Amino acid sequence: MLGKAKLDTGKQTRQTLLQKLQKSNEDESSWADFVKYYEGYIYVVIRGLGVDIKDSEDLLQEVLVKVWKALPKYSYDVEKCRFRTWLCVVIRNTVFNFLDLKVNKNKQKNVSYNEIKENLNLVSESEIDAIAEKEWKSYISNMAWDNLKDDFSDLNRQIFEASLDTDDNAALAERFGVAESSVRVYKMRVRKAVHKEIVRLNHELGG
Repeated sequence: MLGKAKLDTGKQTRQTLLQKLQKSNEDESSWADFVKYYEGYIYVVIRGLGVDIKDSEDLLQEVLVKVWKALPKYSYDVEKCRFRTWLCVVIRNTVFNFLDLKVNKNKQKNVSYNEIKENLNLVSESEIDAIAEKEWKSYISNMAWDNLKDDFSDLNRQIFEASLDTDDNAALAERFGVAESSVRVYKMRVRKAVHKEIVRLNHELGG
């Protein structure tokens, strides 16, 4: 779902992209960039709210339409509200309205839709912010690794990916036929690069 999402290495930041969209929502290039960088995040948040795959695909498009319409009125101020928090509020409200419509349309009560709707109704603003941060950290970490993994050797990549399941250097060394010291070097090399990429992505996308 994430795809390769390497950003332009120029000076364009997320705020600049939002400003372009706010000035003109007919800027097809900027909107295409927005969709490329944010649709994966929107999708995982929708799924995280308990919506099934089929409905999530439809809701993704609905959220994108709502964001496109609302962006001209959005005021960027990272000190008051991160963009991703605002976005999660839009997602939550869109999902709630969708579920409300589903429940009301059905003559027989749909327990699945109703349960998700009731749970969403209990979500506070602070919980929305927590959801936004949790999903963002996972999303941005995946994007960073996806951007960098081809820069490493097959062995380095395999050791790092295996270390996500176990941090036992001795077991990894035996599995890949290398010294424990080499495992530590491989892991540190990747982690430093990933951390640097996460910082860059957060600056350009996370605000």
